[in-house]
Formats: sequence, structure tokens, C-alpha cells
Amino acid sequence: MDILLQLFEVRHLLMLVLGLCLGIAVGALPGLTPTMGVALTIPFTFSLGATDGLILLGGIYCGSVFGGSIPAILFNVPGAPASVATTFDGYPMAQKGKARKALELATIASFAGGVIGMILLVFFAPVLTEFSLAFGPTESFWIALFGITVIAVISEGGAAKNMLGGCLGIVLSFVGISTVTGTARFTFGIDSFVGGFHVVAVLIGLFAIPQAFRMIETLSEGNQKIKRHKQTTASSIRQSFGDVLKRPKAVTIGSGVGALIGMLPGAGGNVASVLAYNEVRRFSKQKNAFGKGEKQGIIASESANNAMVGGSLIPLLTLGIPGSPTAAIFLGGLLIHGIWPGRNLFVEHADVAYTFIYSMILAQFFLLVLGLLLVTHIARLTSIPTYYLAPAILSLSIIGAFTTQNSLFDVYTALILGLLMFVLQKFQFSPAPIALGFILGKIAEEGLLQGIQIGTAQGSPWLYFFSGTWNLLLCSFILITVGIAVYRGLKNRANQQPTLEGKRAPDYWAVSGWFIAGALVIVCLVLLNSMPFELRIFPQLAFSAMLGFLLYKAAQAVKRPKERVSFTFDYSIVMCLVLVATLSFLTNLLGFYSQTFLLMLLVPIFVHLQKWRKLRPLHILFVSCLFTLALYAVFTLLLKVPVPIMPQL
Repeated sequence: MDILLQLFEVRHLLMLVLGLCLGIAVGALPGLTPTMGVALTIPFTFSLGATDGLILLGGIYCGSVFGGSIPAILFNVPGAPASVATTFDGYPMAQKGKARKALELATIASFAGGVIGMILLVFFAPVLTEFSLAFGPTESFWIALFGITVIAVISEGGAAKNMLGGCLGIVLSFVGISTVTGTARFTFGIDSFVGGFHVVAVLIGLFAIPQAFRMIETLSEGNQKIKRHKQTTASSIRQSFGDVLKRPKAVTIGSGVGALIGMLPGAGGNVASVLAYNEVRRFSKQKNAFGKGEKQGIIASESANNAMVGGSLIPLLTLGIPGSPTAAIFLGGLLIHGIWPGRNLFVEHADVAYTFIYSMILAQFFLLVLGLLLVTHIARLTSIPTYYLAPAILSLSIIGAFTTQNSLFDVYTALILGLLMFVLQKFQFSPAPIALGFILGKIAEEGLLQGIQIGTAQGSPWLYFFSGTWNLLLCSFILITVGIAVYRGLKNRANQQPTLEGKRAPDYWAVSGWFIAGALVIVCLVLLNSMPFELRIFPQLAFSAMLGFLLYKAAQAVKRPKERVSFTFDYSIVMCLVLVATLSFLTNLLGFYSQTFLLMLLVPIFVHLQKWRKLRPLHILFVSCLFTLALYAVFTLLLKVPVPIMPQL
């Protein structure tokens, strides 16, 4: 009873609401991840009591995971790594004019998943902690591979291209210092590569920047013809609750998978949401509807990544083992206040521990109310003209990449990957497999190397990897997923065969391209032989898999008709893209705020000069100044984070 009275003290409720509001804002801004939000807030908790500080951090954690769904649905830009799967159906639904409906479903599903995750935390922490400890390095390896194969099957485009994308993401994860051996590799003598590519910069480069460039491509179509969104239709909150209640399977599977994956050290919400999305799709009778605005997809993804929050806190509070990167930062917040996780936490600091845990349950109800109140206003963001939205996304992407480590290298990483992804999407490559391959590559390699070492000590690495209930179960899941992908490919080919008239000539350009890429991979495999075993074993596996998929695509290009490639060769659009890209790369010379102001001026002025739409110069100037000042207020005055500045002459 005393704990409940403490929970409803005014200062605790204020801290909780403040944390949730800040968290939603952090999640909604591309580049500001839940991990960064919690890390930036820890210094402000020094002057607070332990209970108030933990409640504030917990509110930011919960709010930012939910907030990541907002840009994922509205702009196809995941606000947090855990929101990648939300883009699969959230953005298509927004394109159909159902942005408000998608946001309502995300809010309600987040509430359901969050409550289930926190209930598991309260009542089943000891039992579920033992379950999480059953997952060793081999299980981590297989679950990482399972996540990559899953994303290859459920993403847009062919399974072979998606698997190629997953392999490419894994290759990107090799750059820098190996987490197992502590040795740098694939740095090519460049000091900046030693630290590797940061996950935030990679996600921004794969999702946010290509989306901004695609928006610029639509500028010549005129404001009324822009295909970004149809007019937003009305939605009823009561109907949205009914939509979620009518789909208990999506909520149950999403929340269960999210909570269980959250307990596994290092997995995080990105893995949880993708696996939950795949399992809901597997058991659905409307598999073809997924990826086109299916409600179950949003419900599964959002219930999973919010249930992951409670799951990740279980091993953290009971064993001191964080279940996600954000939980690892959270551990620092506990230690700063002199609180050590484990049994003593619930004995010596029982009032703090239980007040915090119950506040996380209460946070889900506050999050539901806040989310539904904000939905109407958030949905209106879809009415922002593309010529303002595209440069705004670019500016937020640049500052989001920079603030992660205060490094211009991250900015250039995001921009270069963004340009490459923009081109790859013309060839029907999806960014999701590349992103998940990059995230899971480190987990898979660490599990592989540790498993080999333990298996060798026990007599047989092969037996160690292919024995045990969970290893065999996960291997079976991988084989089933690959089998489904092969079956779908054969079925699609059989359906397309009758429509082909006569014999088609091979696509020689595609065949040449695939073979050239294969030759480069072979060169990489040869060069890898000179590296130590621990540094080359997983890269060799990844490059070998990539070579296999490249040869398969080359064989396809010989037997099948030419693939559709969507390139825009409008001279005006190309010039605008070149100008915008060039200006984006001048961060170091112009400084962030000058660059933002010029980007906000450049795109609408270009639209006006090309007579694609009649705009008032004074209005353009006003919007550019207002947006630049707003960023200055948020990042410099409020958050006090460093930004790129113009060098002194």
C-alpha cells in the first residue's frame, strides 16, 4: 500500500509524464534513438532522488520506443531501430490516406504490448530470467541468422535480392574493431573506419535520406499529383480499439515474442519486431495483404517492440545483464544512484524498485492517453508540402547522425549510404534486410566465434552448434523460412510462365553486372585467406553466401526477361538532386544551421523557378527561418548537444 501511495505522489506523476513526452519527441525525431534519449537524460537525474530519476528514465525509454512509430508510419523513416518493421505496413496505410488509423493502431498496440511486457516483469521475472540464461552463444548465432532470413522473406522484392541485401549489411558490420578479438579489420588504412559504422548513421542512411531524395523526385509532378499520401480520411478511436481486439493473435504473438526476445542480451526491439511480424504473417490467412497496409502488421510490430521494454528490464533488474542497448545505458543510471541490480535491489531498495516497476505499468496508460490525444495533430504532418518536407528530413538526418558521436564521419556515412540506397532501390532492393544484416551481423559473429571456442573445448564445435532443443528448433525455423521463400519463388515463376510470349533474349547488361559483382566477391574471398582464422571465418561465410546469390541472379538474368528498373532522367530533377546532395556534403564548411537554412531555401525556390508550383519568396524565407530557429531552440538551447559549426577563417 505504501508503494502505491508513493507511486501517485505528484512529483512522481510529473516525472513520468515529462519522461513520456520527452521520449515521444526523441523517438519521433530521426536519429534520436531511445538509447540516446536515456543517455542524454542521465546527467539531469544527478540532482533527483533515485526513484524520481529512474521514473524519468523509464518514461523516456517507453515513450521513445512508441515515438519511433510516428515517422515510420508518416514518412517511411523509422524513428528508432525497433520501428523498422512498422514501416512495412504503416507507411503503405498512410499512403492510402489512413495515417490517423495507422497511428491509432500503433498507439493501442503499443499500450497492449507494453502492459503485457510489464506484467511479465512484475510476476514472472525470476522464471523468465532462467529462460534467458538458457540462450548461449550458439542460440544467439542461430536467432541472428533466423532474423536475417525472416527479413529476406517478408520484405519487398525477391528473396534472393533481399538475402543479398542481408549479406551486404553483414559485410558493413565487419568494418572496425572485432568485438571478440579486439583487432581492427577492413579499415583500408583509414583511421575513421577503426570505430566502424554507427547503427544510427547506417539506419538514417538506409531509410531517411533515400526517402528525402524520392520525395524530391516527385516535385515535378505538381503538388496535387504527389503520390506521397492521399488525403487523410477520418478514423474512430472506438473502431481502432475494435480492430485491435478483433486481432488477439497479432497482439498475443507480438507481445510474447517481444518480451521473450527483450530478455536476450543484445537482441533488442529491432529483432523482436521483425520476428513478431514474421510469425503473425506466418499464421495469417491473408499473407498477401502484408506489406500493403495490413493492420495485423502494425499491431504485431508495435506490440512487440513495446513488450520488449519490459522484457529487457527483467535480466537487468534481476541479474544486472541488460537485454538491450538502452537497458545497458539504464544500468548506468542505476549505478550512478548507488543501486546495484540483483537480489539486493529488491531487498535493500525495495521501495525504489517496486515504485519504479509499477510506474512503468502506469506509464502504459498515460502513453495510451497521450498518444490518442496527439494522433489528430500528428496525422496533419502528412499535409506538409514535399518541397519543405524533403529538406527538413535531410536536415534532421544530418543532425541525427552527427549528435550520436559528435562525428562528421557519421554524417558522411549516412549521406553516402543514402545515395547508394537511393540507387539500389531503383533495382528493387529493400533497405530493411541491409539494416537488419548490419544490426545482427555483430551478434551472429560473436555467437559463432564463442560457440566455436566452447565447442572445441568440449570436443566438437559441430555437435555444440547442432545439439540442444533451442539450437535444433531455431535451425528448423531457418530451414522452414528458406523453404517458404523457395516455394514462393517457384510458384511466382509458374504463374508468370504462361504470360511470356516466345523466347526472350538474355538481359546481357544484368548478366554482366551480376558476374562483375561476383568477381569482386571472389577477389575478397581470396584476400581473406591471409587473415587470422577468428577474423576471417564469418566474413568468408558471408561472402560465400553473397557469391551464391549473385550467381543465382546471373542465371536468372539469362533465363528470364529483363527486370524492371525505375530511373528518372528528368534533367531538372537530376540537377535538383545534385544540388541538394552537394549542399548536404558541405556540413563541415557551412555549419549545420547555415546548411539547414540553405537547404530549406534551395528546394522550394527550385520548384518555384521550374514553375512546378507558384510559391511566394517571402513565404519560403519565413518558413526557412522558422524551421532553422526551431532546430536551434531544440538542439542548442534545450538539449545542448554539439552541432557542426562553420570553421573560423
